[in-house]
Amino acid sequence: MKTLHAFLCWGAALLPGVLSAQVRETPAILALTEGGNPQGFVQGANDQGILFATASGGQAQLVPYSKIRGEEFDKLIRFEERTEQLGGPRALFAAGQYHEAAEAFGKVARDYAILLGAPKNFASEALFYQMESLKRAGQYAVLAPLVNSPPAATIATKLPDAYKRPFEFHKLWALYGQSDWAGLKTALAVYQEPVTGDAKLLKSPNFTELPPNELAQISFLRAKVYESEGAKDNALEDYYRSFTLAYGNDILLSKLAMGAAMLIQKGDPKVAAQNEAALHQMQSIAYFYGRRFGKDSMPAEFQAFAVKPVLPQLAPPPATGDQAEGAAKPAEEPKPEEKEKKE
Repeated sequence: MKTLHAFLCWGAALLPGVLSAQVRETPAILALTEGGNPQGFVQGANDQGILFATASGGQAQLVPYSKIRGEEFDKLIRFEERTEQLGGPRALFAAGQYHEAAEAFGKVARDYAILLGAPKNFASEALFYQMESLKRAGQYAVLAPLVNSPPAATIATKLPDAYKRPFEFHKLWALYGQSDWAGLKTALAVYQEPVTGDAKLLKSPNFTELPPNELAQISFLRAKVYESEGAKDNALEDYYRSFTLAYGNDILLSKLAMGAAMLIQKGDPKVAAQNEAALHQMQSIAYFYGRRFGKDSMPAEFQAFAVKPVLPQLAPPPATGDQAEGAAKPAEEPKPEEKEKKE
């Protein structure tokens, strides 16, 4: 019951003066190993079981998970308000209205805090998507209080495995939001290959084998760490890696990485001096940004560079001998010993 009490206290802390708006019970159907499928109301949950009442406002009894069908935390508990409560926030999320989605998901997580101790509960799910919405909205500083709150632990313990890995990346973005460069550098180190042998010659460590979406995120975050250390060349390399991996499947991250890379390149004195190689590099990324996201969406300071760079043409190799005169060179007669071998 201590876990449940902590969750309810968390809900109260986030709703000062508005605790009466918090849900006290929610309808559900349990699939019991013995006793059928009773309908009733969940009034709370903890690691031992569900606090379940057969009548609204009635005295709840603890139903142990051992008496509910399903393996481990994959228990057959159907929360009837799940679809209704998550429908609106999901629509906002799908429409790309991430600020609004974060608020809507957060309200569900707070209102239904009584469910946070239950397996596959939609309050923990809403909390996860609140974090994801904040990340996509660029509100990284707001992530830290959420990922470190007691209810956030339920994402790893009460939801399916598919939520666990993204939640670990929410923690990385929270460190970035706090500008905790030392903490972020330490956290990213676990994704890097050991620096041994020939790897010592590299500017920065390679990453371990990861899915492209994860590699794009940690490349961007490591670039931010490099920038904080003044290592702009290393940062630029990671930004390029990030937007190359994210270019076709993560529009927001790709735009962030390309914008950060252009900012570094524009600050290069060689660009101001019209150095041909540096100018071509700046024009290339600005041009592709404009083609992918629209030139109008580009910060004004970069728009002048959004032109297709004119690369120098390589001269053909000089012709020699008969080739210069256009004559075909006759085939050489094979040597006698070579002819015998062939026969």
